[in-house]
Amino acid sequence: MHPEDYQRLKEAEKEHLRALRRLKEAVRLLRQRRAIDEALARLERQTEETLTASDKALERLALETAYQEARLELALEGQRPPSDEMLDAAQTRRRAQELLRQLQDETSGTARSSVPRGAPPEKTLGRLRPSKS
Repeated sequence: MHPEDYQRLKEAEKEHLRALRRLKEAVRLLRQRRAIDEALARLERQTEETLTASDKALERLALETAYQEARLELALEGQRPPSDEMLDAAQTRRRAQELLRQLQDETSGTARSSVPRGAPPEKTLGRLRPSKS
């Protein structure tokens, strides 16, 4: 074999190995990207499931709170609250939602009305309030 043929084969082999290295790097990057995409999809799915479960729990809590407030309201009015068997689900839900809206209106109204509109509050940090005598 002539030295020129040897050099030509050597260069061809080097180029072939470089091409293989580039292909392997591309495969490695694609696998990484696929793994990241799958992890992101799992994270999104888990987040959505968590938010759904949280929303359901909040809704159940709001309905239970409204139901208990309705029972308390009846007890305060002197009426005997009906047993759970006597109430149908639609009536209970409707009353609970009504009370929930009423509670939200009251809390938003008291939050606005509790802020005084007059002079700013007296700052007492680091000093005593003056005595009223």
